[in-house]
Amino acid sequence: MNSIQGGGFQLDNSRPHTAVVTQHALQSVDMLPWPARSPDISPNEHVWDIIRRQLQRHPQPALAVPVLTDQVQQGWNSIPQTDIRHLYDTMHTRLHTCCQNSGGYTGY
Repeated sequence: MNSIQGGGFQLDNSRPHTAVVTQHALQSVDMLPWPARSPDISPNEHVWDIIRRQLQRHPQPALAVPVLTDQVQQGWNSIPQTDIRHLYDTMHTRLHTCCQNSGGYTGY
């Protein structure tokens, strides 16, 4: 599997991930399989959702990349470690529920 800085790639078949430009850019990269109807069971997606909600509540919307970068970093730094730990600790249950529901909705 090709990777960048020791990481792998996984796409959840969302519209940006299936766009022609994305597919072209990643054509030489091996992807981890992920079902098309997959629920958001990825801990990363939950963390990004937390950060997204923080950005939406921010009094000053970011109008430049450096400002957005700082706001995302602030959002990341403000996530309590207990929240991250909870996502890690519940991964087995979320995966089990996903399998039970044949990749359908899990409520997570």
